[in-house]
Amino acid sequence: MKLSQDIITDFQHTVLQKGQELFRHMPWRDDTNPYYILLSELMLQQTQVFRVVPKFQEFITAFPTISDLAQASFEEILSLWSGLGYNRRARFLHNSARLVDSEYNGIIPKTYEQLITLPGIGPNTAGAILVYAHNQAVPFIETNIRTVFIYTFFPDTQDKIKEHSLSELVEQTLYTDNPRVWYWSLMDYGVYIKKTIKNYNAFSDKHTIQSKFEGSFRQKRAQIVRMLLQESGLKEDAIAKKMNQSGRLCSEIIASLVKDGLVQKEGEGYRITN
Repeated sequence: MKLSQDIITDFQHTVLQKGQELFRHMPWRDDTNPYYILLSELMLQQTQVFRVVPKFQEFITAFPTISDLAQASFEEILSLWSGLGYNRRARFLHNSARLVDSEYNGIIPKTYEQLITLPGIGPNTAGAILVYAHNQAVPFIETNIRTVFIYTFFPDTQDKIKEHSLSELVEQTLYTDNPRVWYWSLMDYGVYIKKTIKNYNAFSDKHTIQSKFEGSFRQKRAQIVRMLLQESGLKEDAIAKKMNQSGRLCSEIIASLVKDGLVQKEGEGYRITN
């Protein structure tokens, strides 16, 4: 879809006006320290803002700089991360911090090519970091942004909108005078649309429904992580007994945790990875 300049200008005006009306204060908006942006973006993956804010505050208190985070033990980080879910992100965060500290002298990279090499940083997260940390005019897309574009340009659709179609619109309409404010506005407008009209993101071909946590494999992984944070060195049979699960399932869960670098074997037992 090729947009005229008039349509682009009107759309930018609407989004920026809505963004000003709906602006939400967040600690990583009030202070756009690049470390804060990297930390918040990894925390916000698949997690709502209201859950992230208190954890973010705890992290920057415990680890004021990315070098402090890099030098901490993974066990310290994972213990503090507890409650956010998707514990692999804590591993990605720690490994990324170590790389930034060792390869970039503690300075968050300013190029897409460098950011994309960091663990847990995909194309859209890299774009978000460039925008929010460095105010660079680069396109990226996520759920709230999709909502705005589908609501505006495909309001009556009953079909799944292809990601490349939305990405083209994001590029065409990018407000380059102040990209950081532009994306804040898109995000807040998207949240408003989902709350007051409907979740147009459901019409994206990228839309997925998050599986139920209760009783899931993911919940059992988190349960084992909590056990090992409380008592290091537990043997597999002891873990299975505490969980009231079969040895076979317990072995499978532990193997997945080892594979993701969250847990390691030590003697006959298991502990959180160093």
